[in-house]
Amino acid sequence: MDNDAVGHDFAHVLSLVQDQMHELSVMQQKRAALSATATAADGTVQVTVDAQRMVTRTVIDESYLEDYEFTDLGDHITTAAQEAVQEIERQAAALMAPLNERRQEISSLSNLVVDIPQFGDLISGPNPLSSAAPQHRRVDGDNDGIDDFSSYPSVRR
Repeated sequence: MDNDAVGHDFAHVLSLVQDQMHELSVMQQKRAALSATATAADGTVQVTVDAQRMVTRTVIDESYLEDYEFTDLGDHITTAAQEAVQEIERQAAALMAPLNERRQEISSLSNLVVDIPQFGDLISGPNPLSSAAPQHRRVDGDNDGIDDFSSYPSVRR
């Protein structure tokens, strides 16, 4: 391989690495903002989770006790929370897909250029959910200036 070809391959790999680093930063911001809501018990139980898989909001409709037993409420909350976490994981995987594709391309191209380190290892990116920064969220949604971080579920009327 001549010097021009090596230089071109190196420039291409470097360009991909720069794109990867930029996209990694953007993806981390998007990932930190992820949230998902799921329901159970025919929509009478609603749970929202954030990117860290933390429950940020639980809403129980007043009509819940008309059709369901109070003793089943914990199971319904758990089911809705698990479904919301699964949705967060799908969203995070979708965010990571372009980064993973580019990482594979960088890794395959770095093998073509002699003495280039495995950039794929250097820019492999974070676990889709592990390092998302925690965010404090308003629980009551009233925009009344009071943050309600209650550990009790909301009752929808």
